[in-house]
Amino acid sequence: MDRSPYYGTDKIMALQRARDAQVADFADLAGAVIHARTFSSDDPAALGWDYLKKVMADEGMVTLRGADQATIAAAKSELSDFDPRLHVWDLFMADAETIRRVCGSIVQNSLPAGMRQISEAEMTPEKAREVQVFLTQQGVSPFSTDALLGRLFPARLIALQNASDRIAAAGFAAMTHNRHSPFFNSAWVGLIAVDPELRGLGLGKHVDAICNLVAVTELGAAATMEFVALDNAPSRAMLESCGLRQVEGKSVVMFSTSTDRLTR
Repeated sequence: MDRSPYYGTDKIMALQRARDAQVADFADLAGAVIHARTFSSDDPAALGWDYLKKVMADEGMVTLRGADQATIAAAKSELSDFDPRLHVWDLFMADAETIRRVCGSIVQNSLPAGMRQISEAEMTPEKAREVQVFLTQQGVSPFSTDALLGRLFPARLIALQNASDRIAAAGFAAMTHNRHSPFFNSAWVGLIAVDPELRGLGLGKHVDAICNLVAVTELGAAATMEFVALDNAPSRAMLESCGLRQVEGKSVVMFSTSTDRLTR
């Protein structure tokens, strides 16, 4: 096995390296979000627009989390020289009490025959590499194995596999917002993917519920958040079935010189 923690195209691996290297600096930097792929900010005014402009110049993309219309308008103006494309997701959230009640009930339901959750002890770097490959196959750009395994910040990688030990579904939960953030103590849940041949069995809902439940019971989150595109009706329904609700007036917006959204 390739021992490098990075996987994907040269562009994706460069983003993974950059984010992994910034974790320590971003742990207490106002406006910065600890992420594992694109550079993200939850308070661009606090971070400074010059900082974001440099990232745009270096990497060609920045993401704003939980941005309101005024922040998005300011970003359009400040970053106009890059002529960026905007990729937009709605923000969904739920408090810990709701997650324990709704997702706890979902997780109690049995998985389809032959399907099981990979235990934390089994989640080795080799297995995490399998998940990286799986995510890439489903059109979701992965994080480094170090990030996925929680070696850089509090996080849990969740995966289901079938009787042949083939990855069937995956998801991820992580504490990515520092003490300066309006989302401090909220966990981000994402990288949800299901083998297309196994869709319709409820695996996406099950793995999403596990990720949200792990976020509040193991990572100590007071709330969870997920992002979903306006045109992704199945994912929106899944989030709502797990107890999350859209936060009106708040969006996640990627400003990018590329058409690639990196995720669905």
